Amino acid sequence: MNDSRFAGHTVVRKLSTRHDGEREVYLARCSDETDSETADAPENFRIVTVFDLKSKRYSNGSTSRKRVPDFIDEVKFLRGRQSGKHFPKLVDCGIDKVGNRRLGWMSQQYSDAYSLTDEIKLQRGLCMSDVVKVMEALFTAVDEMARYTRGGGHYNITTDNILLDYDGDELEGIYLIGLSDMGSPCHGSTPFSDDVPDRRFRAPETANGVFSHLSDIYALGIVMSMMISGDAGDEPDYCADSRFSMASAMEFRKRFLKRNRVRLTPAQRLILEKATDVNPSNRFQTVDRFRSFVGKLAKDNISAQSHVEKPATIATGSSGMALDEVAGMSELKALFRRDFIRIVRNPKVAQAYGIRPSNCTLLYGPQGCGKTFIAEKAAQESGLNYKMINPSELGSIYIHGSQQKIAELFDEAEKKAPMILIFDEFDAIVPKRDADLNGNQANEVNEMLTQLNNCASRGIYVLATTNRPGLLDPAILRKGRVDRTVYVALPDKEAREELFRLEIEKRPFADIDYETLASVTENFSCSDISFIVEESARICFEETLDRGLDEPLPLSTTRLMAVINATRPSVSDKQRREYIELKAKMENRQADGERKKVGFLL
Repeated sequence: MNDSRFAGHTVVRKLSTRHDGEREVYLARCSDETDSETADAPENFRIVTVFDLKSKRYSNGSTSRKRVPDFIDEVKFLRGRQSGKHFPKLVDCGIDKVGNRRLGWMSQQYSDAYSLTDEIKLQRGLCMSDVVKVMEALFTAVDEMARYTRGGGHYNITTDNILLDYDGDELEGIYLIGLSDMGSPCHGSTPFSDDVPDRRFRAPETANGVFSHLSDIYALGIVMSMMISGDAGDEPDYCADSRFSMASAMEFRKRFLKRNRVRLTPAQRLILEKATDVNPSNRFQTVDRFRSFVGKLAKDNISAQSHVEKPATIATGSSGMALDEVAGMSELKALFRRDFIRIVRNPKVAQAYGIRPSNCTLLYGPQGCGKTFIAEKAAQESGLNYKMINPSELGSIYIHGSQQKIAELFDEAEKKAPMILIFDEFDAIVPKRDADLNGNQANEVNEMLTQLNNCASRGIYVLATTNRPGLLDPAILRKGRVDRTVYVALPDKEAREELFRLEIEKRPFADIDYETLASVTENFSCSDISFIVEESARICFEETLDRGLDEPLPLSTTRLMAVINATRPSVSDKQRREYIELKAKMENRQADGERKKVGFLL
């Protein structure tokens, strides 16, 4: 349509090729006064969007010739916002015929504003006052869209779809464009081709076709991060793989925030990590909540130790990526996702391939290495109901009472199936049946063996943890009961660095050398590192009170090193050697199988 006339406009050039054949966007001149001095003034141009009404996307099976095509949500939404504030003003719309094609169209006010992407690169980041202005405008725009779509959203918020109009150094106008994907909440299927939106701004859950206003909140968090840091996130190492998946979204977020950690203040990081949490239920649940924290940030009324609400853990768990809250253990997390989480989240596909999750997975290793924590996070990420069980909960003063409790526990789980049971200190529940074990305890072990037999076929999945696998009854470890045993080792250097970061950044801190802290804490467990940080915090707390300081004394590398030098690892050298030997035995058992072949020697 270049250099042609359409609906009273002279087309100048195409502006978007994203939906060629369905929805095309052009810059057009609305006046023929090409010789006048004002012919090139912005007010003489329009943005003309043309819709092919025969395309599957816009067809409504009707021969209606209404001037207002009410089946196009974008037009309806813009007609209700004629002020032109935050969205380009709708000037006119209609349906015209070109040859034998009926085309819907709308024209909008043109502005020679620059995209936010260009401004970020030009200014190398926006000043904080402009960041707040942009976010306020976006909050208003997104809130209006969420109400209009009844909990849905824009679904394609990017720095390219945000226009800024500067008059000198003063920011005069902020506009959100690219409304073609706007819609109601989606759960598994979308009305648009969901591989098109810019993957840098897409929330992880959208890889599974889940879109809602929380997806827009995630995108706003990424946009705000880019404005503050001056990093548009378009470096080759970020965009080498054009495929989008839940894992790629999480990887981009992790790398982007880590890359810009030094460019963001602790308070800014606190807000942005909350807004872009990989688990939708952990994000700001409303635009107003996000707006309130940005307002506090603008007034310098928020600090690194400010409380950003987090929902309580619910026994039913939550979808999302809860395992990312576990520092390190990348191989174990990948194993859980491959052999368990992805299977229970996609049961129909798994059933087609005849794949079932493990019946029971046993985590073993030194104390304080996070076995119970990672088991619970795996259960949360699966999205299934789950229940934590300690040995004391199965105890009873009555004969056969514990045996009955075990039976009732599995009966209840079967009624609520699919469900995960997490047994802590498993060695106390199923100890070896030998001469030292009384009859009642042996019956309890027998009951547990019976209940564990292929319990996955009843929709019951078991995760168990122990520090002393050598005390378990050998019969529990055969296939069909415990299908997989996994050794949880002491955290490596990368995990220790991440653990220190997670623990320290909950508190006031300054001048932290995480690499040094990780280097000098080899063979320290997760709980040892938590103790070191907590003990350092107590020392700072006491010193703050003793010196009568107005501001909390921050944790520092020097103070942490002093505590480290006075602390010994909770797992001794002897215990580490024993666990390494035990790991070799357990791996041999798993490789060889519990039972030897029975037959005749010929």
